[in-house]
Amino acid sequence: MEIALIVAGGLVLMTFFAAGFDFLTKRRNKLDQETKDKVGELEKRIKNLEASVEERNNRIEHIENDVAFYKNLIEKK
Repeated sequence: MEIALIVAGGLVLMTFFAAGFDFLTKRRNKLDQETKDKVGELEKRIKNLEASVEERNNRIEHIENDVAFYKNLIEKK
């Protein structure tokens, strides 16, 4: 009878540990996926911001060129 209780207790403990480690693994993978999703979203936002800054820099350069052109016209008169 004691051996049966030991065997049954061992099976219960093995099942408990297996379920616990499975739960922990799935939770870690879920957190990793959430982190990857957030990183991907942040990368997209950074690319959009970089494109916006580049466009703004191009507009500023164009305005500077126009101002330099008009300055030269005024100096020639």
